[in-house]
Parts: sequence; structure tokens; C-alpha cells
Amino acid sequence: MLSIGEFSRVTQLSIKALRLYHEKGILIPDEIDDESKYRYYKSSAVEKAFIIKTLKDMGFSLNEIKQIIMEYNDDKQIASHIERKLEEIDTTMRKYEDMKQTLSLFLQRTEVGKTIHPADIENEVIPDTLICGIRFKGKYDEIGEKYGILSRKCGRYAKGKPFTLYYDGEYKENDADIEACLQVKKKVDIEGIDWRELKGGNAVTLIHKGPYEELSRSYQKIFEYITDHNLKTLLPTREQYIKGPGMIFMGNPKKYITKLILLYE
Repeated sequence: MLSIGEFSRVTQLSIKALRLYHEKGILIPDEIDDESKYRYYKSSAVEKAFIIKTLKDMGFSLNEIKQIIMEYNDDKQIASHIERKLEEIDTTMRKYEDMKQTLSLFLQRTEVGKTIHPADIENEVIPDTLICGIRFKGKYDEIGEKYGILSRKCGRYAKGKPFTLYYDGEYKENDADIEACLQVKKKVDIEGIDWRELKGGNAVTLIHKGPYEELSRSYQKIFEYITDHNLKTLLPTREQYIKGPGMIFMGNPKKYITKLILLYE
């Protein structure tokens, strides 16, 4: 029999830890002196203590260790627990990787916000434009699909850069009122496509360079400019895609160029 002190030195587990494992029912002493309450362990308990220590170092909780110890008969049973733990670790790593990307994007947006100055904002007169478009209500990520349709049906008549019209004065998650548009050379009758002249007017514009996910900072700056100059914006607002993803290859989002166009009274 080994005293708790001797057992502690052999297993490199502190007496405090051994008492806790006893309380939790994970590693129970083989004998407890009735008078002194000293704990004693058989030599066979050393291997069990090593297993507990290894599992603790691997990140298993005390409840998990207790469950493993209760079910442990051979290495295969422990292996199954370790496999489940590895899956949990993979899930946690993916979660933290997503958090890391989100935080990095936040910092990038902050830097983008710092680099946009009022001097980057311009006042322009936007001319009337002959366009074709597909207007729909849905999610913002459905815009690409509509441009695919426009490109197939109307691409031969297009001129200039494509742009999107947003008819809402607010963000809508599922039922946003959106129109994907192409400027065209002439009007052609194609089913499902709206051909018309889009009115222009006085506008505040801003060139945004970078991913679409960072557009919010540019919108913040242009709205601040509009407020500071007591302008009243008109719907729909426009996003014109000077440089963006192709139909097949996405390209480098950092090199995307988007022109924000807000007409005003």
C-alpha cells in the first residue's frame, strides 16, 4: 500500500487533486484509516492515475474522465472517447477560425473607414439611361443569379457597367426590393426583362475599393456627407460595379471597385 503522499510523488498528482478525484468518484483510495482518515492506494491504482492525468492534460473534463474510467476495459474503449474529443476540438477550432475571420474583417473595415475622406465623395449629374432589368423581392445574395440571366438574354445589347437598384430605405433580410440592371444600346422585347429609360439627376457618389462585405463603411461615410449637407436622398439608390467578379472566376475581392450613387433632391 502507498500512502497518499507516496502515491502523489509516484503519479505526480498533488494531494489536493487526489482528494478532489476521491470526492468526484474518479479515483477512490483502496483503503482509508478509520482513525487518521489517511488514504492508501494499491500499486495497481498507479496506472489508473496515469490514465486520469493523461486525459486531464488532453482537455477532458472531470465528468468526462469519470465516464471514461467507469467504462474503461481496454484501450479501444478509451480510443472511442478520444475520437469524439477530437471531433469536438475540430468543431471548436472551426468556430474560433470563423471568429478570427470576423474580427479580422472588423479591423479591415475600421481601416477602410479611416481611409475614406469627404474629398473622396463627389457631386455628379447622372444622365437618363436606357436600361434593361430584372426586379425581384428576395435576398441580396440572389443578385448574382439575376445578372446571369441578364447576361445570357441581353448581354449582346449591353454597354457600360452593370448596376443594382435598391428600392428600400432600410436593410431587409429576406424580402428586399432589388433590381439587377444593364445599360443597353437599344430597346428589345425579351420576355421577363423590363426595358425602359431610367431617370437621372443630381447625385452624391463614392468609389469603394474592396470586398462587398466592406461596403457598409463606405455607405456610412456617404450618408454622413448627405446629412451634413442637408440633402434628401431619392430611391432607388444604385451600386455600379466598375470591377467585380466574373461569371466564372471570382477574382480578388480586394481589387473590386464599386461606385455608390445616391440621387438627391
